[in-house]
Amino acid sequence: MTYRETSRIAYQAANIGEIAQRVLEFIQSAGQHGATCDEAMATLGLTHQSASPRFTDLEQRGLIVRTQNKRNTRSGNPAAIYVYQEFPDLFSRSRPGRTDAFRAVIRAALAARTTGNWDAFDSAFGSLPDTERRRI
Repeated sequence: MTYRETSRIAYQAANIGEIAQRVLEFIQSAGQHGATCDEAMATLGLTHQSASPRFTDLEQRGLIVRTQNKRNTRSGNPAAIYVYQEFPDLFSRSRPGRTDAFRAVIRAALAARTTGNWDAFDSAFGSLPDTERRRI
């Protein structure tokens, strides 16, 4: 593990909170077998309202990964299995937002002005939500 990876993991771990740290350590200790939210609740003595958001947060940060496998909970319902991500990405998965959509429209408009081909602009403009198209 390089210095940069170690620093990144330490930084992310320091900013996740006490409950999330306990959940992360529990999932890490489960190894490739992974853990479900229900298992974390039972082992760590957490309520569903405390454990479930931590799983979501840790997944969004790239510290854990939801596998395709499922395991039954104590009530017999299938639950997602999460495993510890050994080398998390520096940034979480990017989610295109409103600003990205506007930038795409502006880029397409500038390109269309120089090339005369407005098809890319029409496509980018058409991908905006109706409310945003009415505002422009």
